[in-house]
Amino acid sequence: MEFKRGFLFGLGMITAFAVLLAVLGNSCVNGIGVASSASENNESERTVTVTGNGYVYTEPDIAKVSVGVVTEANTSSEAMQMNADQMDAVMKSVRRLGIPEKDIKTSQISVQPVYNYQYQPKDATEKPKIVGYKASNTVTITVRDMSKVGPVIDASYGSGSNKIDGVSFMLSEEKQSLVYKQALEKAVKDGADKAKTIASAADIEGMKLKTISESGGFYPVYYDSYNMAAAERASGAAPTPVSPGEQKVQATVTMVYTFG
Repeated sequence: MEFKRGFLFGLGMITAFAVLLAVLGNSCVNGIGVASSASENNESERTVTVTGNGYVYTEPDIAKVSVGVVTEANTSSEAMQMNADQMDAVMKSVRRLGIPEKDIKTSQISVQPVYNYQYQPKDATEKPKIVGYKASNTVTITVRDMSKVGPVIDASYGSGSNKIDGVSFMLSEEKQSLVYKQALEKAVKDGADKAKTIASAADIEGMKLKTISESGGFYPVYYDSYNMAAAERASGAAPTPVSPGEQKVQATVTMVYTFG
């Protein structure tokens, strides 16, 4: 019996010691958590975020003219040969204006049957009657001298082109880079001016720039349509007028200021 009581007493002491260790350990862990929580409850950093925009208007220095030749014949080979001859004459006339070969690119070429849809088939199984073939070839001409855009259009028509899909105006990579930097400077100044206005209106002192990020730029492409039949141009008429206008290049920045 004495042995049993001693054993139970010892077991109780061990249990009590284990409980004490658990309590102490839990207290230590809770102490760290409180410190972390207190740290998290510190007053958060106060900030002001503004967006700055910069715009620069400039004239485009590149034009892309899309001209084509459409021909019809009884057979596909005849239509293609006629088309090739006319397009060759068009490209030669364009090159005579000083447009290099690298700036003349074929953008579309096709040949397809021409059907007589007025023909009434005898039954549902009879296909529409083919009456000929149509060949089409379109080239895109990059013009880097804006004074040559009108002459390129006229030379194309005069040498066999009977289709113009349009003209697009844009900025060269070099001019894009130069003008965008100017717009970016304006965007930063605009953002800084907005921050000063906010600080003055809200009576904020000691405002400092923390971060600034660029949101990218916008380079528009302007399209002008010249969809007119060659027959509508009178012989000896004045050169085709072309006005590229101006394009707006935009830059945007986001600026974060701290205070307090």
